[in-house]
Amino acid sequence: MKFSTLLLTFFSLIIIVMLSYSNVQASGISIDNTIVMMQDTTPPPTATPTTTMAPDTMPKTTAEAKPEKEKKEGFNSKTRFGIRAGGVISKQDYESSTPTEDPEGKVGLDLGLLCTIPIGGGFFALQPELHWVQKGYKTPNAVGGELTLNLDYFEIPLLARVNFGGSLKIFAFAGPSFGWLLDGSFDPDNGQDPTDYFKETETSGVVGLGVGIGTFEVDLRYVAGLSDVSDTQNFKDAKNSSFGAGISLKF
Repeated sequence: MKFSTLLLTFFSLIIIVMLSYSNVQASGISIDNTIVMMQDTTPPPTATPTTTMAPDTMPKTTAEAKPEKEKKEGFNSKTRFGIRAGGVISKQDYESSTPTEDPEGKVGLDLGLLCTIPIGGGFFALQPELHWVQKGYKTPNAVGGELTLNLDYFEIPLLARVNFGGSLKIFAFAGPSFGWLLDGSFDPDNGQDPTDYFKETETSGVVGLGVGIGTFEVDLRYVAGLSDVSDTQNFKDAKNSSFGAGISLKF
């Protein structure tokens, strides 16, 4: 089994655990509310006249108080974990010893996990992430067709994040990203292994913008390659780059 398949399975297991944990928390809130309602069964005294409380002064249940407290503190004021799914359009620029046409971009998947750690009140935050990303490019082959290079990377972006807005949460982020080449292939297969002439690691820079509504966030990002990933003399100064978009669910 390829390592990229194992990594994808690992991501899936973590997502299932996080979703299960969220359901357990929601069930816990419901049980707490039921216990409170069952305990509060003592009838009011009949000899003493009852007074009507204003809506603003009436005690709130746990379920009502939690959203109000969260709204007051702000969604980004607490550490949040999330799962992210999206796609990228990637390409690779390089200097080749043989004449060739410029490579074109290819579409790939981008699956990740993230954690947003607030600094102070939540205006600033640190956001480390884990990603499995499909990169590569397309180029014409010798027989008039099209050759696609597929590269699977495991990446760890370490992002600094700034949050704006209220119910419509706007944010910006930037930072370095460190990647490891997991697997590679050509389509159609030409009998060559791309991992033989690509370096195992790469360094990139990430910048992006996003918007959040409730527990969901949508972001756009650009990833620029900063290191040469070529490990052969046939081409040099090869750098990956990509535009990506994704949606995240936070807990």
